[in-house]
Amino acid sequence: MLRTTLVAAAVLAVTVPVARPADKAQLPDGNWLLVTVGPAGESAVCVLNTKTANGKSSVSVVATPPMVETTVSDVKATDTGLAFTLKEVRPFKTRTGEDKFTTERKFVAASGTDPKVILGSLGTDQFPIRAKLTATDKDTIGEFFVRGPAADVWQKVQQAAMRPATLQNQARQEKDAEKKKGLLAKVAEARKEADEKLPGLYRDVVEKHPDIPAALDAALALVRSAAKAKVTPAEAAALAELVGKQAARYGPRYARTTAVNLADDLVREKELAGAALGPIGPVARGLTDKDPLIFQFNVLSTYKAALEGAGKTGEAKAVDARLAKLDAALDEEYLATVPPFKPAAFAGRKDKAANRVAVMELFTGAQCPPCVAADVAFDALAKSYKPTDLIVLQYHMHIPGPDPLTNPDTVGRWDYYLEAFPEDVRGTPTTLFNGKPQAGGGGGMTMSEDKFGEYRKLVDPLLEKTTPVTLDGTATRRGDKIEIAVGVDGAPAGDDLRLRLLLVEDTIKYAGGNRLRFHHHVVRAMPGGAAGVAVKDKTMRHTATADVGAVRDGLVKYLDEYAKNERPFPYPARPLEMKNLKVIALVQNDKTSEILQAVQIEVEDKTAGGK
Repeated sequence: MLRTTLVAAAVLAVTVPVARPADKAQLPDGNWLLVTVGPAGESAVCVLNTKTANGKSSVSVVATPPMVETTVSDVKATDTGLAFTLKEVRPFKTRTGEDKFTTERKFVAASGTDPKVILGSLGTDQFPIRAKLTATDKDTIGEFFVRGPAADVWQKVQQAAMRPATLQNQARQEKDAEKKKGLLAKVAEARKEADEKLPGLYRDVVEKHPDIPAALDAALALVRSAAKAKVTPAEAAALAELVGKQAARYGPRYARTTAVNLADDLVREKELAGAALGPIGPVARGLTDKDPLIFQFNVLSTYKAALEGAGKTGEAKAVDARLAKLDAALDEEYLATVPPFKPAAFAGRKDKAANRVAVMELFTGAQCPPCVAADVAFDALAKSYKPTDLIVLQYHMHIPGPDPLTNPDTVGRWDYYLEAFPEDVRGTPTTLFNGKPQAGGGGGMTMSEDKFGEYRKLVDPLLEKTTPVTLDGTATRRGDKIEIAVGVDGAPAGDDLRLRLLLVEDTIKYAGGNRLRFHHHVVRAMPGGAAGVAVKDKTMRHTATADVGAVRDGLVKYLDEYAKNERPFPYPARPLEMKNLKVIALVQNDKTSEILQAVQIEVEDKTAGGK
């Protein structure tokens, strides 16, 4: 009874008419259970109802999981049956109350012969996942998750894969040196165990159950870990054939994306790069001007690498001109359309005596699709406020995948806030205002304007506050050395204040998995370390040196070790130009995490020829 009540309360039963040309197929009338298909089983999304009256069809949502508000829109009949968009709103609790996370996902049906089971894909065109519609006579969801034939094996896979990360997180939070040392030893042991155990589990699924959905996931996992799993070119070709056969069942949208992802993984291994021609070749040859520019660019980049791996250097070189043209067009398109709204400039402080500079910190990831709304809103804030009012700082993390803009100091900053706010700092995007986590969650590009408005409602009141703390400073660059001098005045008495310095790169071009091409105000290092230095007196002067060359060399070493010991990076690019640098100084109370004051210091370049 409780389940039925919760489901009913979560449904927004909006009926949407189907745009159905006369020559298109249509979904038969009745109820349909929509599920996503994963390696361990199927997860219920909602129950849909379709009706046809007076020659017109309509679709409505009649049941969802508890506490999920779901609406359907943009319903269209297609050659393969049906396409529609689901908007899902999920509430989640924060330290200060409750917030909502909104996603929009499009279902596109695949061709099939079974009128009661329709396969397809759900998500965006860039990130579709497998999905299925099944005719049902029920108007509620009976089971929210149905285990598949490989559920037990996949549980072992998850346990082995997650154990190193779990132990690593425990080690980060452990303060006792001996206990930390013991946990790090367990991390190394767990990684070794996973490297030895996982390939066997994946191969077992592929060999014994090649026709179940989990076989596709197992095959992809083997290719992603090809070096550790010792995948041969012959095995890679067989795995690629299995993936192609399985993915085709869910339609061209899913099949093409899967083929590109598979080829991306293959070309990262020199010995397997030639095998990538199998999946990527047909996609590259089938490109048209109607395909999104970013899809064309990604496909051709991988195609070129596959041609080089197969020894077809002449054909690979012929792709360069197309790639250069697409790259320039993508930059132009991005700069003209992002953000997809015009951010209004801050009108100024109402209280002319208010002197506190607000600080907005964003933890994000270039492989994080839900971070798009937060990242774009972050960029819009930087356009709306002067740095004498608001300072924005972007920290990159390896969440959910490897990110070359991450560095040890940003991880240290994450750990600092994770210890202070373990309930709020859980993933990306995470946002903090003057050291307090607020306005969590993200979404896609369409949610960026809402996120911007949410951020502004937090920033504007902060700018009406005063503080006795003042900061000033200089930063002078000669070659790779940046000499930094910072002055603090008016610091309140106490043992908890710390001065932290951050080396920030104004703009970095890097197109990661979430398709954002430019990243702004990215923290590249924290001179003196993430812990900063103690502010013990009301007035203090502090000097430090940031060696850009050393920072760059340290990043190369860090990224190399991460790729070797953790996970390989999805793309070869490593932006290390270190141009247009700025220094941010902030005074923070480590007992409360509150940032009392901050200043942005422009770097004066006195290098010969410097600007």
